[in-house]
Amino acid sequence: MTTLTAHSFLGNLNQIYERTLGRPIHQKGELLCLQRLRGLAVLMVLIVHIEDVGRHFPGASQTASLYSRHLGYSAADLFFVISGFVMAYITFTRPFNARSWAISRFMRIYPMYIFFSLLVMGLWLYDSKMTMGTGEQYWSRVVISLMGLPQADLPLLFVGWTVEHEILFYTVVFLTAHFLGRERLPLVMSTLAALALGRWLLFQTTGREIWDYHLTSPYIIQFAMGVLIYRYWGSLAKFGWKVPILVGSLFLTAGIVLATSGTINKEPMGRILLFGCAYSCYLLAALNLEQSQRANGKFRQHRDVLVWIGDASYSIYLTHAFVLATFGKLFYFIHSPLAQWIAMGAAAASTMVVGLITHIYMERRVMEWGRVLSKPSKSASSAQ
Repeated sequence: MTTLTAHSFLGNLNQIYERTLGRPIHQKGELLCLQRLRGLAVLMVLIVHIEDVGRHFPGASQTASLYSRHLGYSAADLFFVISGFVMAYITFTRPFNARSWAISRFMRIYPMYIFFSLLVMGLWLYDSKMTMGTGEQYWSRVVISLMGLPQADLPLLFVGWTVEHEILFYTVVFLTAHFLGRERLPLVMSTLAALALGRWLLFQTTGREIWDYHLTSPYIIQFAMGVLIYRYWGSLAKFGWKVPILVGSLFLTAGIVLATSGTINKEPMGRILLFGCAYSCYLLAALNLEQSQRANGKFRQHRDVLVWIGDASYSIYLTHAFVLATFGKLFYFIHSPLAQWIAMGAAAASTMVVGLITHIYMERRVMEWGRVLSKPSKSASSAQ
């Protein structure tokens, strides 16, 4: 009875999202499993950051939980593997038009990122200590942050460090598809991944650090993993979903036990390889399961709660820092353990609500503008 009630509640919630707040934008060939994995990744991020803010409670422990120390920090690894697959999927399954591709990716990332970075810049102008980055901020760093260009420290909006890596990866995909042909993307990404491993080995053996503007960042290896999952998905489909789940769980367990998070731009290779392989296997399992269900006529095009969290993941990711920073200032005054738990719940719910509202009333509009602007001209369409 409880299960039926919960299922009914989630179904009603989904109807509210789709009918009252607005129908989601359906992409041709959309894979819902990718949205679910994105939803999972952003929830992993939120748990870690809510815990961080919870340390503002009077008498709270300043030690991170086992979850944050051993698993939660790897949410970025999951995002990068998904992104590697998605970019290959988009680039290979649609006609490549350089102008349309560039505009569509620009509109997907930059307007939202610049808007929230400008909010942080406003705080910085008001009080130079009110930033979400690391180290002293000055105008050149602020401009670099607004442009999403690579930097050694955290950008003005601290979550932008992942956006920097995404933008670099998009640039590599664009240049490869435009000048070398998109079929070369797996080779290019594998080469960059090998260089990233070589750079890491150079540091381990000589202590020499090379600032490469993220071009051979360890995370390039995880983007490459996603690209290769797309490239060999047809061959790997024979393993179904159970084998990848089992293998992925072995890698995940090894990552939890053996890996450490490291510091920004100095991530240990153990983290990159173990969590990258784990999430690549889980991605493959999700893809194979959805493909099998579609082939057997058992797939339901139902956007459940995790899917619409995935839909709004970028908005939730960009806004949650502002919401949690606000709650963090209130947490200093809450002493009762019960009140603290209630406040944590309110903070979690507020991050979701603000992120969903931002997605519906801001991000979706930007996405629509991107679709209009990126439509190929009639001459380009006829040439294709």
